[in-house]
Amino acid sequence: MNVEKIELKVKKIKNKKEVKEKNENIAEKENLPRWNGVSKGHYEVWYITGNTEEIGFWIRYTINVSEDGYKDWAGIWLAIFKNGEKPIGVCRKYPLGEFSWEKKHFLIKIGEENMLSNTKAKGKINVKNFRAEWELNFEPTGYVFKHLPEAAYHLPLETEVLAPNPELNFEGFIKIKDIETGIEIRNINVKGKGYQTHIWGKKHAFRWVWGHANILKDENGEPVEDSFFEGLTVIAKRGPLQLPPLSLFAIRYKGEMFEFNNFGDIIYNSARWKFDDEKIEWEVRSKKMNFRLLMRGKKENFIMATYDDPDGSNAFCHNSEIESAEIEFEIKGKKVKLFCDGTFHTEFGARTPLEYSPTKFFYE
Repeated sequence: MNVEKIELKVKKIKNKKEVKEKNENIAEKENLPRWNGVSKGHYEVWYITGNTEEIGFWIRYTINVSEDGYKDWAGIWLAIFKNGEKPIGVCRKYPLGEFSWEKKHFLIKIGEENMLSNTKAKGKINVKNFRAEWELNFEPTGYVFKHLPEAAYHLPLETEVLAPNPELNFEGFIKIKDIETGIEIRNINVKGKGYQTHIWGKKHAFRWVWGHANILKDENGEPVEDSFFEGLTVIAKRGPLQLPPLSLFAIRYKGEMFEFNNFGDIIYNSARWKFDDEKIEWEVRSKKMNFRLLMRGKKENFIMATYDDPDGSNAFCHNSEIESAEIEFEIKGKKVKLFCDGTFHTEFGARTPLEYSPTKFFYE
C-alpha cells in the first residue's frame, strides 16, 4: 500500500469520526437544560422509554420550579410494565437544590446517585418499602426529531418538546427490591430498544395523547429495521377557550423519514381517541400518504402519574409501554402495513384522573 492510499484511508477514518462526533453533539445540544437556574415558573423533563423482551419501562428525570417558590422540587421516576401484571411505579422527590448540570456538555444529576448523560442513565432511589436501581448504556441516535414545526420553537409556547434520541439500543439492568423482606420484585437484564425525549415550558398541555413505536414488524412478521413512529395529539387552552386538537407525527421507514408536523400538514391530520372504562384507543390519520395508525390499549396496563405545574395546578398522566398498534401508509402507490405487538409506548394526559382508578405511583 503506497503513502497516498494510507493517507486517503486515514482521512476517511477521520471524516467518519468527525461525522459521528457531530451527530452525537446534536443530541447533547438539544438535551441541555433550558432552565437558567434562576427563573420561576418553569418545568423540565428528560424521559426514557423502552422494551426488553416482555418488559416495558419508563424513567423520568424532572424539575418543577414553581411561580411562588413553595413547590420547588426535582424528581426521579421509574415504572415497570408487564402484560398480565399490575405496573409498578415509584417516584422520589428531592429539594430543587439537589438538581445540578454541566454547562458545556449534557450531564444532569439529581441527588448523589441519579444521573443522565449523552450515553448513560443511572439511578438509585428508596420509596416507601421499595428500592429501585438501574443503569442503562446507549449510543446517541445521531439525529433529532422535532415534534413541532421549526418556527414554533421561536414562539412563546407554554410547553415545547423534541426527541434528541428517537431510536436507541439499551444495555444494562433495572432492579426493584422489597427493602423489608429483601425479595427482588424485578431483576431485569435490559437488552432492547427505546427512546429519549426532552420537554420544557411553563405548563403541561391541557390534554394530550402521545405514542411511540420502534419495534415494528411487516405483514410476514419480519422485523423492520431503522424504522419508528412518533406522534402526539394536543389540546391547548387559552383562558376559558379550549382550542381544536392538533396532531403532529412522523414515520421513519427503513431509514427514510416522512414527517406530518409542518404547518402545511396539520390541516390534513386528524385524530380520535377514547380513554375510559370501556375502551382505550387512539387513531391518527392523514390524507398525506393515506396514513393511518390505530392503537388499542388495555386499561389494566396503565399507571397514573400526578404532575405538578409551576402555577400550582396538576395534570394526570396515564402511561403504558406495552400496548399494540397497526400502521398503514402508501409510498409511491404501494401500500405498507406495519405492526407493533405489545411494545407500543403511549400516554393520555388530562386535568382529571381517568374514572376507572388506574394503578398509581408510590411517592416519597
